[in-house]
Amino acid sequence: MLFKSGETPVVLTAKEIRNNASSARRAGQEKKEVPEEKTEEKLIPVLEAIPEEEVDDTVYGKYERYVASELLLRYERSKAYRDGTSSRKVAIRVDQLNDIEDDLDDPAEKNAFREDVGKLKDAGIVDYSYDSDDANEIDRIWLIIDEQSIKMAYRRAGRRPKKDKIKDLLRFIDTACAAMLPDSRYLKFLKDQKEQIEEKMDYTRYFSEDMKQNAGLLRFLLFLDSNEEEKSEQMERVLSARLFNDSRYFENEIRSQAIAILYQIKKDYEGGLMGRKNMALTTDEGEQLLAEKGIVRFPEIFEFCGNITVMFEDNKSADFSALTYGACINASMAERVVSVTFRGVKSLIFIESKAVYEAYILGKRKTKELVIYHGDFVSPAKRNWFACIAKEAVRNELPVSFRGNIDAGGFRAFVMLKKFCPDIEPIEMGVKTLQMYSQYTSELEEGRETERLKVLMEDDTYIPFRAVMLYMLEKKVYLEQDNIPPAE
Repeated sequence: MLFKSGETPVVLTAKEIRNNASSARRAGQEKKEVPEEKTEEKLIPVLEAIPEEEVDDTVYGKYERYVASELLLRYERSKAYRDGTSSRKVAIRVDQLNDIEDDLDDPAEKNAFREDVGKLKDAGIVDYSYDSDDANEIDRIWLIIDEQSIKMAYRRAGRRPKKDKIKDLLRFIDTACAAMLPDSRYLKFLKDQKEQIEEKMDYTRYFSEDMKQNAGLLRFLLFLDSNEEEKSEQMERVLSARLFNDSRYFENEIRSQAIAILYQIKKDYEGGLMGRKNMALTTDEGEQLLAEKGIVRFPEIFEFCGNITVMFEDNKSADFSALTYGACINASMAERVVSVTFRGVKSLIFIESKAVYEAYILGKRKTKELVIYHGDFVSPAKRNWFACIAKEAVRNELPVSFRGNIDAGGFRAFVMLKKFCPDIEPIEMGVKTLQMYSQYTSELEEGRETERLKVLMEDDTYIPFRAVMLYMLEKKVYLEQDNIPPAE
C-alpha cells in the first residue's frame, strides 16, 4: 500500500520491484556473501500521510466551514502567512462568493449565512463590515491574524494547516533523501526542492498539498534511484502495481508530474536540454524521458533484418542471417547483448517508421544491407543494442544512414544516433524530398512546432538539417515518411 498508519514503514527492495532474471541472479550472489540484515539492496520506504480532519456537521454550519475555508485559501497565499504579519487584511467580499451566490438568493439560506458568519465572529476567527447601502447585508469578511484564530479557522474548515502539511512534505523528502546514494542526481534535485520549500514555506511546482501524490512521486524517484545502475525495463502498469498496489495509479495520478521532474533533472543535473528552451513537453518527449529510465508503456521489441550474429552475456549466440523477412529480440535480450558480428554486410540503415521499415525489408533491402527499425524512443536496452551494432559498423568501416520523419522528432532521433555512429548520414530527409512529396506533407503548426524548429536551428548539432528546417518554416510543412505511398 502507499500509506501505513501507526506502524513501522513497510519496505520493498529494488530486487522485488525489478523482478527480472538479471537482478534476481545478482541478488542471489549477494545472499551468499552478505548477511540478510546487511544487504546492499536499496530500501524504498513507504511514506505516511496524515489525513485531513473530519468536520462534525452537527457542530459547525455549512457556511461556517465554507467561509473559513475560503479565507484560509487566501491566507495561505498572503504575506501574513509567509511573514506572520501584514498590513493588508485577508478578506473576501460576499458578492464575489460565486459558489454560494444562488443559495444566498433564498432568504432562509441568507439568514443561515448571517448566523454562521456571526458564530465565526463570536469565536474571534473573523470580523466583518456591512454594506454601506444596507445595514443588514454583510459586505466584507476578514480573517483575524493571530495563531489561535487561524488554528480555530483550520478546525472549522476541516483542513490541516498548510505549514503542518509543508512539514509533512519536508519529512517525506528527508526520508527519501536518506535512502538515496550520496551522488544521486535525484538526491540533488530533492535537496534543491527542500531548500526552496523551506525558504518560502510553500510548495514548488512539482509538489502540492496532495500528500498522497507527493508520496507517490517520491516513491517513484526512489525506485529510479535504485534502478539507475541497471535501468532494467519496466512496464508502467506493472511498476505501478508493485509500487502502489494499483496498476493505473502512476498513469492517472503522477505520470505528468514525474515527466516534468525528469525533464528538470535532465536539464539541471544531466546537462541535456533536448534541443529546446522553456516550451511545453510534447507527448513524444515525455515518452522518451521515461524510456531513458527504462520505463515503457509496452514491452519493447527490437526488429532488424540482415546477416547478423548476436553474442549475449552468458556466452550464447544467435545467428539471425537465415531470417530474410525480418527478425527481432525483446528488451530483456537486448540488455544482455555484449557484441554483434556481421557477415558480408556492406551497409547499414536505421529506419524510424515501422511502416517504412516493413515496406523496405520486403521490397527495397539489398542482399548485403542490414536494416534496423529505430522506433522513436531510445531506452537503456535499445541504447545498448544500438551501441553494439554501431561499434561493429565502425569496426568494419561501413556506411551508416538514417531515414526518419522530416520533423523535429526525426531530427532528434538522428542526432541521438550520431552519438553512436559519428559518420551517419540522413537520407530522404532534405528539401528535395519535401518538394518531391509535397502532396503528402502536413501543415506545420504555428506556435509550438515552429518555435521548436527555431530552437533546433540554434543548436550546432542540427547543422545537417538547417536548410530543410528553413524550408519547413517558410512553407509551414513537415513530412511523416509513412505518409508516402510505397512505389509500385
